[in-house]
Amino acid sequence: MTDPIMAPDTGAQPTDMQAPVAAPPASETPAPVAGAETAPAPPSGGSDADLQALREKLAGGDAAFLKQLERYKSEEDISKGFREAYKAAKAGGKPVELTDKSTPEEVKAYREAMGIPEDPTAYPVSFAEDFGASEYDTAILDDFKAAMHEKNVPPKVAAAALEWYQDFATVQAQELNAQLARTAKETQATLRAEWGGDYDGNIGAAQQLMKQHLGDDGFMSLMEMRLMDGSRLQDNLPFVKMMADLGGDYFGSTAIFTGDGEATGKTLEQQKTELLQLRVSDPEKFKSDDVQSKLTRIYSQLEKVNARS
Repeated sequence: MTDPIMAPDTGAQPTDMQAPVAAPPASETPAPVAGAETAPAPPSGGSDADLQALREKLAGGDAAFLKQLERYKSEEDISKGFREAYKAAKAGGKPVELTDKSTPEEVKAYREAMGIPEDPTAYPVSFAEDFGASEYDTAILDDFKAAMHEKNVPPKVAAAALEWYQDFATVQAQELNAQLARTAKETQATLRAEWGGDYDGNIGAAQQLMKQHLGDDGFMSLMEMRLMDGSRLQDNLPFVKMMADLGGDYFGSTAIFTGDGEATGKTLEQQKTELLQLRVSDPEKFKSDDVQSKLTRIYSQLEKVNARS
């Protein structure tokens, strides 16, 4: 069929009997000529000018609302924002609760609404100054913040949880310290009643044995070790009895320490040195039977110790 637009003008007018020219089906639309420029498709959200015009129209002259609308970078974003606002209003003004299926955008919006920082370490929670946080407490604070952030916990709720922990830890520490004092008092009373005048000697023998094998620092670390009930190892009745027996067996009789509070906890060498110094500082006391008897027993015990080393 001849294209009527391109046909020569004959001056004839179309008659009613002429059939209308049908447009070619879509599938037969000619392909664009190679090398010809085609106009780019308009963006789905319209031009920047159109988007700004839409923002101004929606704002209705409200500058603050217009500024808020400018956060949305497309018509789709504006539509989505209105849908989320509708959901929040429908929920009574409360942010939509997050679920396992919540999108990253919903999580971000929820965190912004609840004041949850993007960085977990920026959580506005910390220990109270009068709490006296230990190294352990300080070490777990960052882990606590990370856990709160992962669960999208609002800062006020996180602060309340941390406050509960501080109150709980304070009560626990008070109870453990009370248990320490109570156990120490009961152990001393029991041993004094059982050992009588040998109490100082037995304690001194136990201390001397541990210091010789552990050193002063090791001895102190062992003595300050806390048990599950809050008491110290040095106040554990079976432990003290065991070490006193071992010390007595190792060094021989503990009679040298009995009733001699000044000698308790001192090594045999230290006691020997102090007694020998009496030759110069107090010759008469040095010659006394008491001092000579102590020196004799110290030398005897040193021989046993040296024989074992």
